[in-house]
Amino acid sequence: MGDPDIALWSVVGVIVWQFAGYSMVIFLAGLQSIPREIHEAAAIDGAGAVRRFWSVTRPLLAPAFTINLMLSIIGGIKLFDQVYALTGGGPGHATDTLSTLIYKDAFTLGEFGYSIALAVVLTIIVSVASTGQYLGLSRAEKAVS
Repeated sequence: MGDPDIALWSVVGVIVWQFAGYSMVIFLAGLQSIPREIHEAAAIDGAGAVRRFWSVTRPLLAPAFTINLMLSIIGGIKLFDQVYALTGGGPGHATDTLSTLIYKDAFTLGEFGYSIALAVVLTIIVSVASTGQYLGLSRAEKAVS
């Protein structure tokens, strides 16, 4: 964990491992909500497995994809506990996130005003990212259906 590149990839690996199951549950729920009759009708019409995936399954999974992507990106923006527990933001601030900077500035350095300003910036970033992503994905979802 002393090498900045290895530390960053270690944090990424832990986060992917931690949230892979969560994403799988969302996609499994989306897959189970697809009626079998639609797949059967596509198979009767002569669609192969790949065509059924691209023309039936993928468009009907759009809501699950939207929710999963929104939760993942928002969670990534406000990531704190995994980074702080694994590396504390080090080595050399290679794994620092905005949340760890807020914590360090407030509770280690005592710069509460600066940490509050960073928290407001984090709130604005999460709000803008989630709104923009929701609008973009909901348009794509409507275009597919």
